[in-house]
Amino acid sequence: MTLIIGARCRDGIVLAADRRRLARYEKGPETRKLFKLACGVALAGAGDDAVLNEARVFIERRVDEFRSQSPNVKLFDVVEITCSVVNELVGYYRDKVEEPFGYVLAGLENLTGGSAKLYTIFGAGFSEVPWACLGSGSSYARPLVELLLAQGDLSTKESARAVPTLFTLVSNVQTTVGGGVDICIINDEQGIGEITHEEEVALGAFRTAIISAFNIKPR
Repeated sequence: MTLIIGARCRDGIVLAADRRRLARYEKGPETRKLFKLACGVALAGAGDDAVLNEARVFIERRVDEFRSQSPNVKLFDVVEITCSVVNELVGYYRDKVEEPFGYVLAGLENLTGGSAKLYTIFGAGFSEVPWACLGSGSSYARPLVELLLAQGDLSTKESARAVPTLFTLVSNVQTTVGGGVDICIINDEQGIGEITHEEEVALGAFRTAIISAFNIKPR
């Protein structure tokens, strides 16, 4: 019950996740799916939220252990640690949770400097990607992400402005996605910004822009 979107932009990466834990018409608390870790990366997870929180704890602990032996920790080291943790959790929770789980991780290549990079991490391994779309809402969101964000020609601020509309569109057709959207920007050389939360938006302006693009003039 998730939508995770990440995209490489002109000047960094935008990573976003919804908060819905249950379907729209079921009562229940929302949950966080996007986190800024103390080790210097942003992590978002699709699947069981308890497993995501367990993964966060293990990743932080193992990065601390790795840092005690090798102070020069890079993003790729954190990615390998995260992959190892996820692989263990996949094995442990096989047949114990209903949803498969996968993660998106972003950060600077040297953690405190360098270009921002984006990775998807599943039980079978990891990949550096220019954009990512995970979760139950991904099949609805993917065409929109490919159209608007996948080219990488927008800035992080421009992409972040587009993200709430994408999540609102998906939440209208996939009731397991919603609750607004958490957004994190990772700028090249500057690092990870604070996670901001945006509510769902009115789609009137989006409809007007599409109609205008088709050179249609409604009466």
